[in-house]
Amino acid sequence: MIKKKAIIIIAAVLILLGFAAGGYFVYNNYLVKKTITWPGTESQVLKLNTEKEATHLSKVAGEKGAYWMRGYPIIWNEIEGKKGKYDWTSIDKGLQGKNDYFSEDVYHIAMIWPYANWDQNTCREGDKYKATGHLKTGNEDLKIGAPCDMKSYADFVEKVVERYDGDGANDAPGLKTPIKYWEIMNEPEMQGGGIGGAGEELKFFVGTSAEYLEILKASHGAIKKADPEAKVAHAGMAGMQQNFQDFWNPIFAGDGGDYFDIANIHTINTDEKREDMYVMKFKKYLEKFGIKNKPVWVTEVQFGELMNKPKDIEKFDKILAKSSVFALAQGADKLFYIENWTTWDDPDAFKPPEEGEKDKKEPKTKMDLSNNSTHKVYLNLVSKINSFDKIETIQEKFTEGKDDNSGTTSEIGQYKFINGNKAIYILWGNAELPTEISGKVKISDIYGDNQEMDAGSIKLSDTPIFVEKL
Repeated sequence: MIKKKAIIIIAAVLILLGFAAGGYFVYNNYLVKKTITWPGTESQVLKLNTEKEATHLSKVAGEKGAYWMRGYPIIWNEIEGKKGKYDWTSIDKGLQGKNDYFSEDVYHIAMIWPYANWDQNTCREGDKYKATGHLKTGNEDLKIGAPCDMKSYADFVEKVVERYDGDGANDAPGLKTPIKYWEIMNEPEMQGGGIGGAGEELKFFVGTSAEYLEILKASHGAIKKADPEAKVAHAGMAGMQQNFQDFWNPIFAGDGGDYFDIANIHTINTDEKREDMYVMKFKKYLEKFGIKNKPVWVTEVQFGELMNKPKDIEKFDKILAKSSVFALAQGADKLFYIENWTTWDDPDAFKPPEEGEKDKKEPKTKMDLSNNSTHKVYLNLVSKINSFDKIETIQEKFTEGKDDNSGTTSEIGQYKFINGNKAIYILWGNAELPTEISGKVKISDIYGDNQEMDAGSIKLSDTPIFVEKL
């Protein structure tokens, strides 16, 4: 009898163990989300350095103290040239860097272009859709209408983000710095007819505001699905001119603000009439659509003409320094410079690819800039204000322009850039010295040349000075 009970108990235990094993099999194979890595990829999770991520000025000519670069092109056609066939070679290689321009740490806001000819050919016909300028490739005429198959485009975006997000799953081999910021196209209101600074036709999209909004929605959804931590910027708005606003009005009015994390504006040929880089006018414009509290990135900051060296370099240098400080003080979070001052002696630097070229031109290693006065202004800005926690406005006076091309002109600026327990005062204009500045101080001019003096000896002018207490 006892032996019979023992047998029954043992059988019951074995049955329970069988159920448990089967349950574990089902749970492990069907209910648990697994991390699958491609052969040869590393499973290491990569993160951006938060201090570097929080910096405010773009990298120019490989400057080690700056990290951000904008516009690395992710063109659907170049990766998925045939439906379902992916070639990541050029992007993987490009992100690893080929020359001094990409030296040291680079934090990209990469630019996604939703164009693949195999998709476009299913619904787009006619020469009007053919790319020109910087989007034109040598091997074929890329069509640049809205995607015909939005789901296929979204699937592509999801794969791109997954490959470069650094989460340890299906990452690109050798990835060192993840991409966490994505920009959806560039200046879609530029649809041909306008001429850029290098003589190229400005044609980045052929489509309607409603079509761009659908692209933005699909992109945002796919990016967030692959990487919930990622940030999305809408395409850079080319400026605050009325014809540009006409294109963007339906987008921002049509719940477009729900599909981006970063507001994005451009300022070209910036001068003393637009020292805020459009930031003040752009923020007011967004507020009309109920879009508030979005960080503002100025992803194209160009002073003067693109190709031609200014006649008055001293004036150019002053505007670069003053405008950079003023725009940040008015709420810009990041500034991405078009570094025309590094290429004035290279007329081919910004030209689009010629007919027959297979690949877009890679950025060249820049010339010796040790005697370039404008580059000294840039380096001084990186040294002084690339990193800060907050800005306190002590005093300011400005005039807002009325016409489309104008922004805001600053007459008096007194700002305190605070970084931890350090503070730098940046001052200009006909005003008294702030009372909190006294005693022995270090004064730097816009070029970074400095001297120590008593605060009582400071004379303010229209050219900014940088003041540090000793």
